[in-house]
Amino acid sequence: MATQTSTKKKLAIAGGAMLLVAGVSVGGALVTAQSTIFDNVFDTKVSETSADGELIVTGAPMTNTFTGEMNGESVTGYYVAKNTSTNATLTVNLGSQVQPGGTKSAELAQALDTRITVEGKTIEPTGKLANMKSETFELAPGAEKTVRVDVFVEDADAFLEANLDGSKVTADYLFNSIAQ
Repeated sequence: MATQTSTKKKLAIAGGAMLLVAGVSVGGALVTAQSTIFDNVFDTKVSETSADGELIVTGAPMTNTFTGEMNGESVTGYYVAKNTSTNATLTVNLGSQVQPGGTKSAELAQALDTRITVEGKTIEPTGKLANMKSETFELAPGAEKTVRVDVFVEDADAFLEANLDGSKVTADYLFNSIAQ
C-alpha cells in the first residue's frame, strides 16, 4: 500500500513539473498538454436484497469461416443464462470483447454484424462484433432463458471489398449481471 501511495505522489509531482516547463517555454503563457481532475468521490448504498447466487451461462463457443458469397451469411449460437439466486432478480446484458492477435482481426470484427434474440423477445440488432451491445433483460430468481446469438455478413459486397481473405478474429461474449 505504501508503495502505491508513493508512486501516486511521484506521478503528481512529475505532472506539476511538466506544467511549469510548458509555462516557461512559451514565454509565461500556461499551456497544458493534459489535465488531471483530482479527488473524485464515489459512494455506494448496498441494497437490502443480496444475491445469494450468480449468473451462469452455458453453451458452446462459435466458430465459422465466412466467405462473403451472399448477404446474410451467418453462424448461430445458443446460450442458456441462469440465475442461481433464490431471492434476487438479475438484470443482464450482453456485449463482446475482441481478443488480441489474429490476421486483420480488428477489420474482420468491424465487418461482421451481430444480433441476439432473448427467449420471449424479438430479434435485437447489437452492432458490429467489435463492440456489440444489447439491451438488458431480467432473470427472476431461479429462472433461465435461452439467448440466440447470430454473427453475420450484412453486406457481402462491402465484405469482399474489405479484402479480408485469410483473416481471423477471436471474440468473447460478455454476459454481465447486477442484482436488483
